[in-house]
Amino acid sequence: MPLPKVPTHAGLQALLALWLALLSACGSVQAYNSPAPPVELVRELEKPVLTGNGRLRWLGFSVYEAWLWTAPQFASERFGAHSFALEIRYARAISGSALADTSLKQMQALEVLPPARFAEWQQALKSAFPDVKPGDRLTGVHLPDKGLRLYFNGQLHKAIEDPLLSQSFFAIWLSPTTQEPRLRAQLLGQGS
Repeated sequence: MPLPKVPTHAGLQALLALWLALLSACGSVQAYNSPAPPVELVRELEKPVLTGNGRLRWLGFSVYEAWLWTAPQFASERFGAHSFALEIRYARAISGSALADTSLKQMQALEVLPPARFAEWQQALKSAFPDVKPGDRLTGVHLPDKGLRLYFNGQLHKAIEDPLLSQSFFAIWLSPTTQEPRLRAQLLGQGS
């Protein structure tokens, strides 16, 4: 029995190009491009670009997928000095109270939450977070001299005029000492 003929490297490339062209013509494949920023970010940030994205998993289950939108001159080591946005699309239902409590615990673990401000920030975050269900989208915008704007499914939900709270909140994802270093690397476009 003769062995099947194995395509050459050039032949494989041609077959792959043909297969992708056929799928694309059927509408099943889109060219890989950075997605357009959500409308609310275009209003808040000057020329936002997607820096990176990643997925948070807990015990193997997907919790959310996140996208970091920044300006071209964004420097991660000084993230608090820049305007940027973190967009999160949830895969699970989570209460707003649980989101606030988890955020506060993460901020405490990073030692960015001043003890004297705990009660104030707890109240601010508990009033800021809505209950989310799968597919819901929360987008937090950091404005260094103003604070935090939180959008829920594209609509402004809450503005917190506290620049230190905003920087401390986003440290959960962007601090070099985050509890999720793999996700941080993905958001900063440094990892797969």
